[in-house]
Amino acid sequence: MRTSLLPHRSSRLVVAAFLAAALGFHLDSSRAQDGDELRVRLDAAPGPYVVGQGIDLRVAVVARDQRPKLDLPTLADARLWAVDTSFKPISASGIGRNVSGDNLFLTRLRLVPLGPGTLDVPPVVARLDDQEGKSKPLRLKIENPPIEGRTSDFLGGVGPFSAEAEADVGLARVGQEFLYRIRVSGPAAWGMTSRPELARLRALPIAARVEALADQTLDEPPERTFVFRIRPSRPGDVVLPPVSIASFDPRTKRYLTRVTRGVPLKVVAVPAFDASKLDYRPAAASLLGKALVATVWLAVGAGVVVVAIVAGRRMKRRWAEASRTGRGAAQRFARIAATSLGERADESPEETARRAIDVLVEYARLSVGRPPGALTPDEARVAIARGSGSDELGRSAARLAARCDRILFAESAGEALGEGGEAASLSRDARDLFTALGRSGGWRSPALVSGWRDATTA
Repeated sequence: MRTSLLPHRSSRLVVAAFLAAALGFHLDSSRAQDGDELRVRLDAAPGPYVVGQGIDLRVAVVARDQRPKLDLPTLADARLWAVDTSFKPISASGIGRNVSGDNLFLTRLRLVPLGPGTLDVPPVVARLDDQEGKSKPLRLKIENPPIEGRTSDFLGGVGPFSAEAEADVGLARVGQEFLYRIRVSGPAAWGMTSRPELARLRALPIAARVEALADQTLDEPPERTFVFRIRPSRPGDVVLPPVSIASFDPRTKRYLTRVTRGVPLKVVAVPAFDASKLDYRPAAASLLGKALVATVWLAVGAGVVVVAIVAGRRMKRRWAEASRTGRGAAQRFARIAATSLGERADESPEETARRAIDVLVEYARLSVGRPPGALTPDEARVAIARGSGSDELGRSAARLAARCDRILFAESAGEALGEGGEAASLSRDARDLFTALGRSGGWRSPALVSGWRDATTA
């Protein structure tokens, strides 16, 4: 059963002292409220006090409706923190429905001295809006715990406590690390500054290596956990021995000792390496492996088929485009155009000239990719020469284009041979040109163009 660090009678005395202080505040509350100063009082529980003891301090502030904010001092030789708060109404007044009053705002602090001697606690400052006040400083006499009755198990704690031990594992291999914890709960945990001695654990037949880690602490509720890393180097069944921890009880002026339970542990040896048990045969393929290989091959085959289909479609598209354009398409068009020009010898010179120009433009588009549009004699020479591979055919095409331009754009251009004779001559020359362009090798000999006529020289 845990008991409080301070006697109940002392707590009642502290509360009574605070209430008396509150009454003193109330007698002068009107003067305090009229000014800018808050009334602050700091008191400590009755002593004597020893190093490592948790000492209760109480701060009382008289204010209206809001709790003032406290600025706690920083101490070099003690630890100080707030524990809890409360308040008590001490006066009330009202006019009609407006009721106001003074409240005593209480804050409980915890002070743990770290060394003996005179401990001066600076004033505690309280602030509320534009009001401010501070308490009087405290002076406490701190003593060391008595040497009489002190054992090596004393770790510096003051007050009641409980202790327990635990390990992370119950079964460990040789060389395996695990954590061993000793947890102390109660007011004695505040002042403990030393670690428990684990000499008995080190002497166990498992030849454990013990390494201390950082303590884990908690102020409210008070708790301190000592953490150790254990690494056994030999096998065996052991019990981690109980650990004794002592603290000083300020009420009885005696030292109290608590002992943890033993923690059972089994350490097993790591199996020795046996090279004769190694199996160097190739591993048999499992059903999962076979299925995985088959799936991979199916995926590869499907990918090859898809690539082949896509490549075939692209090649087919390119062949189709090549069949619609290029030298072969131009030769086929030239043969068709030669036949068409020979069938329409009865047209007017203007119609024959337009058809001849259109046929030249289309041949240039198919053979060399020239965009459709007006074709000058020079452009006709260059395009037909490139498309047919014959400079002579290019010059013949230039002369044909020039004749067509004169017929279409010059006045009385067809009167030299008469309209019928000019149309027939132009149609025949155009037919002969495209007949030559329709042959696979084009026109290679000047003798083939002996039938060409130029209306401007007739």
